[in-house]
Parts: sequence; structure tokens; C-alpha cells
Amino acid sequence: MTASALNRLDERAAEPSSLHAFKLDREGLARVFGELEATVMDAVWTQGEASVLQVADALGDGSHYKTVMTVMNRLVDKGVLERRRRSRAFVYRARETREAFRARVSQRVVEGLLRDFGDVAVAQFVETLEGVDPRLLARLRRLVDAHEGGVPGAPPRSGDAAGKAGE
Repeated sequence: MTASALNRLDERAAEPSSLHAFKLDREGLARVFGELEATVMDAVWTQGEASVLQVADALGDGSHYKTVMTVMNRLVDKGVLERRRRSRAFVYRARETREAFRARVSQRVVEGLLRDFGDVAVAQFVETLEGVDPRLLARLRRLVDAHEGGVPGAPPRSGDAAGKAGE
């Protein structure tokens, strides 16, 4: 397949991304990627745009060029990386920022939990927030207060009793 045909395929790739699994027994990006995929994505996000050789170098000793190339091409197929030819090599970049990716994955996970488990998911979310970091529960309270006040994401209005209770 020619480079221009590959580029056309990349341009037609589905919206980011075709990831379908969330692994509860993993941490960080490895919850949605394989371990090596997560490491590769981290390297690409850090570098902004990188060739296979640059990513393999960033991964350090023990990384094999062909393995890294295979993983990066699979990430293109999954819609999270895009590639373009630069000189004799391809360079890859993420289709969205790390922050946008995390926000989109989080939204899909929360949406699925709420759709499948409803009130139980909400109760567990609140209980978990309180156990992990009470400040996050206070932040949630402020977000809910602001949302109910008609300004999603805005800080609560001064003088709101609920806003003061969360401080």
C-alpha cells in the first residue's frame, strides 16, 4: 500500500477511538490500553509527535523497534494515533490531547455505570469520593449546586448554604 493510500485511510479513521474495554485490575492508561500501548501513548503525548525510533528510544533498553512499530500501527487502527509520512519515515501523533482522552474515557465509563447501575452507581461514587478524598466530595457538591443554579461548572453563588457546607 502506498504512503498516500495509508494517509487516506488514516484520515478516514473513526472518531477517537475504538477502545471498548476498561480493565478494573489495572491502573492509569493501562485500564484502557495494554501495558505497552499505555507506555507508547505516554511517550507520544510527551513528545507531541514522534517516529517509531523516537518512541523506541524513549521506552529505553529492551524495546524492540518492530514491536513498537506494530503497537503504534495498531493504535492508528484503534483511532487514537494518526500518522503521516515525513521524509522516509512515518511520524505519529495523538488524535486528541491526554486531557481530552481522559475526559472522554471518564465520561463513557461514568455514563455506562449510570445507565447499567443507576442509583447504586451514584451512591458508590459519592461513598468512594468521601473515602478517597473528602475535598473531591466537596468539589462535587459545589458542581451540583452550580449546575442546579443554572451555571454548570461555575463555583456556587456566595451565600449558598450548601456551598458553605462543602468548604
